[in-house]
Parts: sequence; C-alpha cells; structure tokens
Amino acid sequence: MKGRVALNKAKFITTAVLPADYPKLRIPEVAVVGRSNVGKSSLLNDLFQQKSLVKVSCTPGKTQHLNFFNIEDKLSFVDIPGYGYAEVPASVRKQWGPMVQAYLEGRDMLQVILFLFDIRRVPNEEDFQMLDWIAEAGKSMILVLTKVDKVTQNEKAAFTQKILSGFRAANLHYVHYSTLKRTGRPELVKMLFEALQDTHDTP
Repeated sequence: MKGRVALNKAKFITTAVLPADYPKLRIPEVAVVGRSNVGKSSLLNDLFQQKSLVKVSCTPGKTQHLNFFNIEDKLSFVDIPGYGYAEVPASVRKQWGPMVQAYLEGRDMLQVILFLFDIRRVPNEEDFQMLDWIAEAGKSMILVLTKVDKVTQNEKAAFTQKILSGFRAANLHYVHYSTLKRTGRPELVKMLFEALQDTHDTP
C-alpha cells in the first residue's frame, strides 16, 4: 500500500457473519482480534481518534458479528468478536469459531492482524487456538499488549516476557498500548504501515 492513510477518516460500513455478506472492497484490510474485554473497541476508537465510532461495552461478548470500517476507500478494518466470553448463549459461542476461521483464512484482502492481549494474562488454550488460526491464515501479525496502565514498569517487563515465552513463538512483533494513558498509538501506527508496506512489496 502506497503512502499513509488518515485513520481519523474511518467510517463504519456494515456488519457481517457469512462471507457472502462481506463488503466487496478491493483494498488492504486489517483485522483486530483478541479475548472479550481486552479493549478492542477502545483501541480502535483511539487509533481512529474518534470517541465513539466503535461501540464500547462493559459486557464481554456483546459484539457478535464482524464489524467493517472503511477509510476513504484506501484501507479497511474489521473488528472481530472477542473469544472466551461466557455470558452469551451456547449457540452464539458455537458459531463464533467457524465465523472467525472462515474470515481469517478466506478473506483475500486481509493483510495484517492485530492480536490484542491483556498484559496481565498468560496464554491459555483459546489463545493458542487463535494464534494457530493466524498462522494458518499466513498473514502478518502484530501482538498488541493492552492495559499496560494497570501494571508497574517492572511488572510490564516481567509480564511481557511471560507472555512471549507462553506463546512459544519466535520473533513476535509486539507493542505496549494504553488507551487511558494515550501511549502506544504512534508505535503501533508505524508498525502497522510498515507491515502493510512489506505485504505490498512482497512478490
């Protein structure tokens, strides 16, 4: 992708569950994944520099569809429902896996995946499953460690190492992020556009 995109020009366009309902966009796409309550909506609003474009809920699992955002027909973002939630019907949890896997592995224009992870957690089987899907999709990934305002500087370093060791994945690109303290956005934006450029330059 050539040049930068004004992220603050993002607009919501549609929700979808099935591939047939995805918007017919032929532009680079960025997916945002993570556990419920990891802060995906808050991070997207911070990235887009808009207070309420992405609906923030205090109820984990509230988002149950793929939400698509378009930025001047140059770049799109997809907010993917969080996993690991318990306060929703079993039927909804059952459809989550096939819906997300179909998107990650079948969306041609998907280029970069932002994998959000609460810095206070350690990876479990659901997190490993998500990492496996990302690997199978063959897309660039950036690990975004969220809620770093909840830990001290010493804890941040120690927790980061535990997470990286827990995922047992070498050379993970990661960034620390806090929407409350407004930290991490410049670093993530730089990494994101570098990843998009690398994807564009790959034969």
